[in-house]
Amino acid sequence: MTALEMQAAFEIEAGVINSKIKPVSADILYWLNRAIEKFVKTRYTGNNPKGEAFELNQKRTDDLRTLVKEVTLTVGAGTLKPSSFIATLPTDYMYSVGEEALIQFTDPVDGATSKRVGVNQITIDRYSTEIDNPLGEYNLHYRTAKPLRLQYGSVIELVTDGNYTVVQLFLRYLKTPVVVSLPSTSCDLPAVVHPEIVKMAVSMYIENIKGDRYQTIEHEVTEME
Repeated sequence: MTALEMQAAFEIEAGVINSKIKPVSADILYWLNRAIEKFVKTRYTGNNPKGEAFELNQKRTDDLRTLVKEVTLTVGAGTLKPSSFIATLPTDYMYSVGEEALIQFTDPVDGATSKRVGVNQITIDRYSTEIDNPLGEYNLHYRTAKPLRLQYGSVIELVTDGNYTVVQLFLRYLKTPVVVSLPSTSCDLPAVVHPEIVKMAVSMYIENIKGDRYQTIEHEVTEME
């Protein structure tokens, strides 16, 4: 749907086309964009009526499929921690779906070797424990390793044991949805979920003004699955 089509659907759902409380276009677009943001967050995290997060079933996968992107990020040497490498997140990054790293090391038999591996996502309070663990997955062992993965701001930091380097980072992520605006900016979520988003926007709007129809439409939103 374009912004104009979503606005028309919003007015019909809210039942305020000829009402004195009909919101202006700027207000409708505000609630539509708030609903898009809420829709993405609840479908990604599983904080929704079904309690199912992104990629746990086909419906959740289809809900957000048009936002999924995959990029190969250039990696540079880190300066905050020894044997670390950093990559900058894309400007439209919202949530990570999956990450892999291309590591390089010297094998006693085969010489210079590279391998695509997973990463070991940790928190900063676990860093000291993990870095001091001689059996940790980040250590190169049997020609493989999973570098420790930390994040600060728009930077991903990958920490190794010093016996291998990180060459590239493969990032699969959900991008930030397009802001719907007049005259014709379209919602970039799948068309099949646009009615759900409109109902969600109306629910949020009616809750805000405490209209009589709030309980009814809130029940409709709950049953949208």
